[in-house]
Amino acid sequence: MKNKRDYTSDRSLVFFFTATLLWTWGCGFIPVMLGLTGSAIGTFLFYFGGGAPSVVALFLVFFTYPREAVKDYFHRCFSLIYMGWKWPLITIGIFSAITVISLLIGVGLLGYEMPTMDFLHAILDNPLMLFPVLLISLLSGPLNEEFGWRGFALDKLLVRFGCLGASAILGFIWGIWHLPWYFTPGQAQYNLLQDSVFHAVMFIPSTMMLSFFVTFVYIKTKRSILAGALAHMFSNLVGSQLLASYTTQISMLIRYMNMLFFAIIILYMCCSRKFRDEAKEQINMIKTDEKKFLRESEG
Repeated sequence: MKNKRDYTSDRSLVFFFTATLLWTWGCGFIPVMLGLTGSAIGTFLFYFGGGAPSVVALFLVFFTYPREAVKDYFHRCFSLIYMGWKWPLITIGIFSAITVISLLIGVGLLGYEMPTMDFLHAILDNPLMLFPVLLISLLSGPLNEEFGWRGFALDKLLVRFGCLGASAILGFIWGIWHLPWYFTPGQAQYNLLQDSVFHAVMFIPSTMMLSFFVTFVYIKTKRSILAGALAHMFSNLVGSQLLASYTTQISMLIRYMNMLFFAIIILYMCCSRKFRDEAKEQINMIKTDEKKFLRESEG
């Protein structure tokens, strides 16, 4: 029988973050320490560690959540109707606009090298290529992370720390979770570190600020995990994957333009009474659902 105390207790959240970091860091740093980066075993270990957030979260969901809570969790993970189309379209529009503006500034005004946009050209040449590109984008972030970050951790953090505190805490952990990427050739964070320590360090606060935006979308869609995952996906897809290959200069310009936009969203989250009321409503809904699911599990 599932332990109902684990469903709402802090220890499941602590276990999630601890197990996720240890798993990912272990698999990510072992190839570095043993000189296995680039080898078949090293590559396998690196990507095996990347799935930790979702795998650990799903383990906890299946073994600590009451039955009705499991149903609610997966409904919020996969329901297109529940999510709606408004915020995914707004999100992809926002990241597209930021990327276009960044390219106009970087290439047109600053003389940066234009990205080759290999994926985008492949899609234009053969529209069916859109599906493998979207699959790659889905696998390289949302699928192996978002069952955990937004799916498992965010609700628990919202109840304990509120909207702003939850976004900051989750964003910081999300950022440092990427530490092995800095030492693995071929990863964006590795390229940042080779180019500039400052740019490399700025990846952490930029991830924290992205966390605020994803929380914003999550609240606006009444806690749709799918909507949060798509916000993460579109950030990666439009801001980097479709542009590949690209220079570190372009990468950081887009990142800083994103941070400027996120700062505006954070200011809105802090100052808007309407949003604060929406966040409070969703936090109260989390508490109500927890009590309801526990009663149903006991009955």
